[in-house]
Amino acid sequence: MEIPREAQLSIRPLTEDLLDATDTVVMAAYHVTHSRKDRLRRYLDLQPGSSFVALLDKTVAGFGAVMDYRWFAYVGLMSVRPDIQKRGIGAALLEQCLAWAHIRQCPSLLLDATPAGFPLYQRYGFVEGDQTVVLQQTRPTVLPHHLPNTVAPLRMEEFSEVVSFDTPAFGAERRAVLAAYCADDPQRVLVARDVSGHICGYLLAQAGVLGPWVARTVEDAERLLLHTLALPFMNAPSVFVSAQHHHALELLERSGFTQQRRLSHMRKGQPVQRSRQEMLYGQTSLGLG
Repeated sequence: MEIPREAQLSIRPLTEDLLDATDTVVMAAYHVTHSRKDRLRRYLDLQPGSSFVALLDKTVAGFGAVMDYRWFAYVGLMSVRPDIQKRGIGAALLEQCLAWAHIRQCPSLLLDATPAGFPLYQRYGFVEGDQTVVLQQTRPTVLPHHLPNTVAPLRMEEFSEVVSFDTPAFGAERRAVLAAYCADDPQRVLVARDVSGHICGYLLAQAGVLGPWVARTVEDAERLLLHTLALPFMNAPSVFVSAQHHHALELLERSGFTQQRRLSHMRKGQPVQRSRQEMLYGQTSLGLG
């Protein structure tokens, strides 16, 4: 790390009193104007102690977090204030995240890296195994007059069934994450069933992101997407999906979504067994996977 001698760098867990200052740094680092405070609070609610701020002379200078799913963990929202980047702050945050994951014996770590962050992660042993495509809806989709009647909003008694369906596709159980997002608005969690009545897909329509979105076939995924796009959105929704998931990309592109950018999907540690290129049509976020 290369911090000037006169500056005092410290890494500490994120706490409620630092949310506003951290949010400002994250927005600046990602060049966005809308708050990420709800995402920061998710870490506090879901897994206290897994998110960290870098303090430079007692001022928030950066942020990084880990979400442990037992079989692997996701590193996310790595951010450093733009005017003090390239000074070792990101490395210090990453080292803290890696140390935290090591204590919890996480066998593998995953992340989606921007081109700017790629060299740092590569230095710490992460390797690229895929790419994540960020798409956004840029033209409206013509919806059918009658939407498929095999898709309906989640009923809370179905929640455990959704978790069981999701786990092998995602590669780990993420009950707490799904419960937190479902609690926001259960009516925006859509569930598809096959002719036998079994769950064959679900899609959670966040305010600006379609995901998590898991489906057994592209036909199941399309039924869910049609119902989802009939819902109101304040802004054009985005989707994060594997560059190798060709069925998902084709479906999204013919449904009015356009590729915005690509990120390096990187791993450190053991290979992860999951259906990223087959059943995962949309990530929850770039930080939570």
